[in-house]
Amino acid sequence: MVEVKKVEYMGWENCYKISNGKIEAIVTTDVGPRIIHFAFEGGKNVFCVVEDQAGKVGGDEWRIYGGTRLWHSPEAIERTYFPDNHKIDFEILEDGIVLKQPMETTTFLQKTIELKFHPTEAEAYVTYKIKNNGLFEVKFAIWALSVMAPGGVEVMPIPKIDTGLLPSYPLVMWPYTKLNDHRVLWGEDFIILKQDKNCKPAFKIGYPNLDGWACYLNDGSLFIKQYKHIDGAEYPDFGCSYETYTTDFMLEMETLSPLYTVAPGEEISHLEVWQLKKVDAIIENEEDVKNLILPLIKK
Repeated sequence: MVEVKKVEYMGWENCYKISNGKIEAIVTTDVGPRIIHFAFEGGKNVFCVVEDQAGKVGGDEWRIYGGTRLWHSPEAIERTYFPDNHKIDFEILEDGIVLKQPMETTTFLQKTIELKFHPTEAEAYVTYKIKNNGLFEVKFAIWALSVMAPGGVEVMPIPKIDTGLLPSYPLVMWPYTKLNDHRVLWGEDFIILKQDKNCKPAFKIGYPNLDGWACYLNDGSLFIKQYKHIDGAEYPDFGCSYETYTTDFMLEMETLSPLYTVAPGEEISHLEVWQLKKVDAIIENEEDVKNLILPLIKK
């Protein structure tokens, strides 16, 4: 059974806790839309919340806050960093909640996050929606970013495609990315990225994640993020459906929808499935992934 009740959380007074006895999430309606907390029932948040921004509202400066947020891609200062510092509309559902941001006054886009829980399993369904309320069509992709708590290890599957003599997939990097960064392990079947609290230089990569999953193990909690990569679709950033970014205080797990040309009045959506598993282990190499993690990934 799923329960939704009003709570206060880290200084935000108007929050709602969704739980099913196994897992819990907390969303705030004071800013957002944001899913600010996700954990086993009564457990430690798998997301990062930036302490000096917790509870803040208002203002014209964009804040990362933490948790899971919704952006539109490709990234651009003027469009992407529209502040989400004000109250949002919400609707409580039987099995979750819908969070709807007021229309962005510069882009005329409107963001919605719908969070639903499985009635008995440690599984949640997050649907991201963006509507074009403007007068002209706009081309963009939905971009769902989860800001993970520091200290964990991320696993990303490498696409396996037999293309003969032709290249099989692109690996995309940003200007600040260093291939010899000590935090990343380039394996045969997986890319393993460690979050390092003592390493501030940013690292970011992206690629078409054909398997449609990635996971993050931290302090015994394995957070699994799944989505559908659509073969043949046009994706932003040289074809990325998955991107990851890390710095000293967090690691971001980012999924993207295909690029859509959205007509006035139209809305596009993107679905993620979240799971939590308890894993009493650490990830040091690919063998750890194959033996401890891969059996837990729902196909």
